[in-house]
Amino acid sequence: MKMKIALFLFLTSSLAMNAQDVFKGEHFIEVTGNAQTEIAPNEIDVQIRLREFEENKKKTALESIDKDFFNALKEAGIDRKRVELADAGAKLDKLGKKDKDAFREKTYQIRLTSGAELEKLLENLEPVKTDLVDIVRISHSDLPKLKLDLKIKALQAAKTKAETLLKSIGSEAGKPLMIRDWDVDPVQPIMNMKANTMARFDGVASEEQAVEFKKIKLQSQITAQFEIK
Repeated sequence: MKMKIALFLFLTSSLAMNAQDVFKGEHFIEVTGNAQTEIAPNEIDVQIRLREFEENKKKTALESIDKDFFNALKEAGIDRKRVELADAGAKLDKLGKKDKDAFREKTYQIRLTSGAELEKLLENLEPVKTDLVDIVRISHSDLPKLKLDLKIKALQAAKTKAETLLKSIGSEAGKPLMIRDWDVDPVQPIMNMKANTMARFDGVASEEQAVEFKKIKLQSQITAQFEIK
């Protein structure tokens, strides 16, 4: 029995010493800092699909639609060099038909820099028989730098919070002991592009249907521990 008591006291003493070693000098405050901002997108990737069609039993060739498309780009002030070919020459509805009766299609992708530029493009595309106009990506060219700047502001906010809280009880914040960064995805603006485009090509466009982009919302959250002096 004495040996068991002695062993228990030894283990208890060891645990107490280890606990003191772990928590020695580890008086800290843990806080979370947040920062957010909104930016207007300057990279707007738009895909435009052209497709042959038949009207009054007469097929309009892809080459003719293609020509109208690039004329519209010129009128919109968009350099042809900014246009990329995403898909070309696909033949549709070929099953049971000869090649001359199949409908070909072609898809282009253009990078625009603002909602105003997109608006101008759509205006000039109205007379062109496009099959689909869709926004596939919205971003900003300086997004990595903007996100890093926001993380710095979030960390500074965390330090300010720690200093303010400790000052209220007569203490001071010391060196940082831990910093944890939480990744927060940008909140992308939502816009019903397809419905808007269909309305325009049906000839019922109005000021209320004008394309307007909401800004991209960036957020950052940092959790940090600071030593209490």
